[in-house]
Amino acid sequence: MKLSKTAWLILGIGIFVIALGSLYMVYSRQGSEEEQLSNSLLAAQQTLSRLTSERADSESTLTKMEDKLAQAELLLHKAKAKFPGLVESTDYAERLSNIADGCDLAVTEFTSLEPADQTAEAKDVTYFVTSFSVKVEGEVTDILDFINAIATSEYFTTATIELVDMDIPEEETEEEEPSATIGLVIYGYKGE
Repeated sequence: MKLSKTAWLILGIGIFVIALGSLYMVYSRQGSEEEQLSNSLLAAQQTLSRLTSERADSESTLTKMEDKLAQAELLLHKAKAKFPGLVESTDYAERLSNIADGCDLAVTEFTSLEPADQTAEAKDVTYFVTSFSVKVEGEVTDILDFINAIATSEYFTTATIELVDMDIPEEETEEEEPSATIGLVIYGYKGE
């Protein structure tokens, strides 16, 4: 079977059109894929930029938090140094008696409980608490001076006055003077 030149020409043009159509389809798919890859690359670059910025912010925040932690540890160390290591009830009894004498009061009763351990909220600091009770007799103004002297004394910086129970008779007699019972709580650092 012999084909004429026209048939060959038509067949050649047909093959050329098919090849050209196939190339166009491949090219259009490639353009679509290129556009999709370009969009994916742009999104990845934006994500990388955002993550880099967030990392820098996180590192800055971490540095600030580490600084705050170091400052807090320093403050904790200073606070531990201020607390007495051991509460000797005789020392406190003597100091309270001296303050009472200076305020013209008579100490009629002094009691103290054994120190009890307590743990702070952070759970890594253990301190002890010792409770004292002092009963004094004298003038009301002297009793108030006594309470003020305890509250402002440098020796009692780790103490709190938990209770003041005053008994003031309606008429003062030699047998019955005004009296007050003062409850103190002394906090001390127990250590690691």
